[in-house]
Amino acid sequence: MFASRNNPGYLPLLIFFSMVACVSYTQAQEQAAETGEQQARDASESRRIERLGEVTTDEWEMSLAVPSTAAAEAVDHADLALPDEAQDRELQRLLSRLAGDPANATLFRQLESLLSDVLADANSLMDAGDYVRAEQILQVIQSVNAGLRGLDVAQRRLQSHGAIASLLKSGDEALETGRILQPDHDNARYFFQQVLALEPTNASALDGMAGVQRALMGQALLAAREHDFELAETWMSEAVAAGSEQGAVTDTEAEIESIKQAYALELEQKAVTAMDSGQFNQADFFIIDLIALGGQQQLVDGLRDRLREVRLYGGLKPGQTFRDELLKFGGTAPELVIIPAGSFRMGSRERSANEEPSHRVTITRGFALGVREVTVGEFSQFVESTAYRTTAEKSGSSSVYNETAGRLSSRSGVSWRDDYRGRKADPELPVLHVSLYDAKAYLQWLSRETGKNYRLPSEAEYEYVAKAGSTGSYWWGEGSPASVVENLTGERDKSPSGREWTAFFENYGDGHWGPAPAGATSDGEMLHPLGVFDISGNVSEWVEDCWHDNYIKAPVDGSAWVNPGCSRRVVRGGYWASAPKRSRAAVRIPVDADKYGPVIGFRIARDL
Repeated sequence: MFASRNNPGYLPLLIFFSMVACVSYTQAQEQAAETGEQQARDASESRRIERLGEVTTDEWEMSLAVPSTAAAEAVDHADLALPDEAQDRELQRLLSRLAGDPANATLFRQLESLLSDVLADANSLMDAGDYVRAEQILQVIQSVNAGLRGLDVAQRRLQSHGAIASLLKSGDEALETGRILQPDHDNARYFFQQVLALEPTNASALDGMAGVQRALMGQALLAAREHDFELAETWMSEAVAAGSEQGAVTDTEAEIESIKQAYALELEQKAVTAMDSGQFNQADFFIIDLIALGGQQQLVDGLRDRLREVRLYGGLKPGQTFRDELLKFGGTAPELVIIPAGSFRMGSRERSANEEPSHRVTITRGFALGVREVTVGEFSQFVESTAYRTTAEKSGSSSVYNETAGRLSSRSGVSWRDDYRGRKADPELPVLHVSLYDAKAYLQWLSRETGKNYRLPSEAEYEYVAKAGSTGSYWWGEGSPASVVENLTGERDKSPSGREWTAFFENYGDGHWGPAPAGATSDGEMLHPLGVFDISGNVSEWVEDCWHDNYIKAPVDGSAWVNPGCSRRVVRGGYWASAPKRSRAAVRIPVDADKYGPVIGFRIARDL
């Protein structure tokens, strides 16, 4: 094959050899000319000798022999040197011989075999990573026989190595400068992936991808510590796809999950703190953050239930009692009980026009209500703290119960410090001789002292508690209670002078003629279902609402019905001398806001 003068792979070599041959041929021609002249001289001399018979036929033949073509001078092929000395000597020998005999097929076959061996060596060198010597060998082969089988593959491999080296360098630089995934076609992952596409087992590229994976996991941890777990998940997805270090991936995922759980607990605590401080909307936001966090459904459900309860009951349970601290004055506010949300029918269809129309009221949020009426001792804290003067003190008098006459009469100098008879009141008695304005002034002070929203109960809230789910006239049903429940006008009750009630609860007696100490009239056998005392007796109580002749257009959500500037307000509940029909839960009494006396007190309410 290689003996053919038409083989394109050897065309450069053949041209080279032809030039060498031409030089040899010219030298031969010159030598031949000189030889011809010499032969002519020798011929003449020979003829002369023959004639003399001085030489033999052999000598003659030697004298007449034409000199053979002179051997071609050795040609220097130092620019085609092979790294292996033995191979290089053989190459130089073959090239030199082919210079003198360019048509020698045997030499061509020997050269082809040598070049094939040398090409194999070049591939081995590239396998070992020695691309410098491999490139030297391939350059020699390219110069000698550009068409040698397998040379193009080896050259592409050499070229690929150059590209790989450039890509690896670019990948390392991108990794060092933080260009992990961006910008497109100029990031570490891109460069290392390009290398692996050319050489799947390239160790440097595999190490580079491991570095990319570590960088991605580092980004995921950073995002997790900044509580951007969605971004952390994105980084981890890229990290999983980038390398094969699944152990490191597992460890990083576990660390991110640990951060996530710690953040979930932090959000839970923030939500609870917000609930406890009454910042319900803020608590909602923290719960939403927990939902976005994912995988926290049980925690979310628990917080939602708690928030629902807090919104209804301030974090307390229905029926639970508590007291707020007086932050500046010291001590505590009056005791409160949690009243649950609920629905009831307000008013009455049978008794009085101002109790109609009967209508459904739904209280959607729980509230706190004073367990007892505000006492003289509790009211005195307010006066001591503020030097407040009540309406009665300003007017200089109030009405009192006249035991002798059996009725109320005016007396000067009577105020909140006195009882229903005008005598100095015990601290445990409900405070009397207070107007609506006095009650509201006390509640404003209480709100400032505690930081909570204290107020009077609404008319609907009062009736809701007074009925306590009963369909009867009283929270215990109808008629006289079977045991002592409140300070009511009982058949067995008598005044200090022996007076008796003309209208009374039959067979009932609680041992008190005038107001009893707040919360004292109960023998424990029958307690109010919602945990309050004296809601139907002892003293009547101010509520927030303005007076309206009926319930047409009345609120149905339990809120107070107030018209700005109204002067007549509502008083609720029976007092110590009320006839049974006036102690019903639905009874309403209109009283001017500036009025006061020995039958009206108040109890507090508080928003949760």
